[in-house]
Amino acid sequence: MQFIYHHRTMGRSSQAMHIRSLVEALKADGHEVTIVSPPGVDPLKSAGMMPFLRKADRASGLQRIWKYISCECPQFVFEAFELLYNLFLPFRLLPTLWRQPDAVLYERHAYFMFMGVLLGKWLKRSVVLEVNELAGFTRARGLILERLARWIDAWLFSRADHILCVSRVLADEARQRGAESERIHILPNAIDPNRFRRAGREQALRSRLGVQDCIVIGHVGLFYRWDRLDALIEVVKSFRDRHPKIKVLLVGDGPEMENLSQTAFRLGMEREVIFSGPVPRDDVPAYIGAMDICVFPDSNAFGSPIALFEFMAMGKPCVVPDLGPMRDVLENGVTGIMFPHGNHHALGVALLRLVEDPALREQVGARAKQIVFERHTWAANARFVAQLSLGESSVKTLPQMKQVDCDTL
Repeated sequence: MQFIYHHRTMGRSSQAMHIRSLVEALKADGHEVTIVSPPGVDPLKSAGMMPFLRKADRASGLQRIWKYISCECPQFVFEAFELLYNLFLPFRLLPTLWRQPDAVLYERHAYFMFMGVLLGKWLKRSVVLEVNELAGFTRARGLILERLARWIDAWLFSRADHILCVSRVLADEARQRGAESERIHILPNAIDPNRFRRAGREQALRSRLGVQDCIVIGHVGLFYRWDRLDALIEVVKSFRDRHPKIKVLLVGDGPEMENLSQTAFRLGMEREVIFSGPVPRDDVPAYIGAMDICVFPDSNAFGSPIALFEFMAMGKPCVVPDLGPMRDVLENGVTGIMFPHGNHHALGVALLRLVEDPALREQVGARAKQIVFERHTWAANARFVAQLSLGESSVKTLPQMKQVDCDTL
């Protein structure tokens, strides 16, 4: 099959990792994929790079323009640029659609973007719309023209042939906004098993970090306020005296970095909290491997965090808030430990349970690894997309699909 993968991201961080991983999986399955990106953006090259979080972050070429719009424009101007992108898009997308008359248009949904679906339906193409967020849920930089964004979403949902939502929460919301149930499918994020079958660097990394004999509680990602990593530091502080060999390892960077550093200093935890800073994408599995317990103190209520699947792929027990996207993937007490959302006392209880029970850590981590290799690989996501695009009426739901042979675990 032929696919045209259209997106309007800056081609960095987890967004680009999602794009690159699915595209590579489709190609590996024998399909032809053409990526249509904003000018100067190549997610195949920049996947895993840190997004532009601060004005001081370096950018080159056309990326300087996208960085300026993202970091320095007032919110209303930023949303105006998002809308204006629709006027530019025909010049970017139409030539590719004309050159590939049999291609399926696979579009990553973006706020206020409607022209891609409009062009696809005008040319009578099959359109697959991937939904990672929707107006009405919190996004990092806010939203002023929410009513317009919702109206555009409803219009898109009435036209797309298939709507792939990364969580059940988003699927339910799409249904409430008028999408027909038979068009909606839940397709969470996934992993590439090959990235997580190499081992051997974890002990060397633990030694370099000075945590050889410690129990390491860790998190990987972009540090936003909604992650509540400050609460994690406070919770660990509350039982640090009982377990003096506990360390907290935070891998990444983000808007909350300064606040987290100040929180650790204020609580006298500066020696117990290790900030690795941004690390190369290929090194992430080793850093996860250096952890004993992985944790999401909080998360947004709609997204499918790639880090969760990576934690599971490394056989780590995960402590997560009881939110819809987590329930889509984890079974409480079996493949992860859930606590009531926003209840930091319960977060502490869940962490202590794993800290004090090494056998439970091993059991939950092993089961999580088995499940993620069985059910959540990019190769199976690609097969799912191809089956839908072919119009197979017998396409299975994702939990039913056997994704990889587990004898290689």
